[in-house]
Amino acid sequence: MVGLARTDGRSRGSGGAGLFNVVSVVILVIGVLVIGIAAALLARTLAAAQSIDKKTQTIAENAGKINIATNPVVELNRTNELASSILSSTKPLQGLLTTLDDTARDIAGLAKSIDTTARTIAGTAGTINNTTGGIHTSVGTINVTTGNPGSRG
Repeated sequence: MVGLARTDGRSRGSGGAGLFNVVSVVILVIGVLVIGIAAALLARTLAAAQSIDKKTQTIAENAGKINIATNPVVELNRTNELASSILSSTKPLQGLLTTLDDTARDIAGLAKSIDTTARTIAGTAGTINNTTGGIHTSVGTINVTTGNPGSRG
């Protein structure tokens, strides 16, 4: 063992010097052990931090892929908003379409009535035409009878 020089003026013969050396060695050993444990804990903490960093980078990469994959969902939400807006815009048209449909049905009814009247008129016109033809024949006969053959109508 290495002896330490004393500077406090005590004599070498006293028993306190040996105790001081033992206590110093124990404190030194404990200090080395504490520093070693602290270094080991620091190394473990550093390893855990590096592992967390790698996992964070992986998560960041995957988040970018997820972000790209969810773009259609964002577009779908925008499409749904637009569709809702269009639907809201067309709601007032429902009343107008009902009115238009009712008017078209009225017009269809009037068209049937007009068609029936037109057929009646066409029938009457045919009867008048036939009657006119008969009158024309009678006039021709009267003209022949009266001796006026050149004035056939």
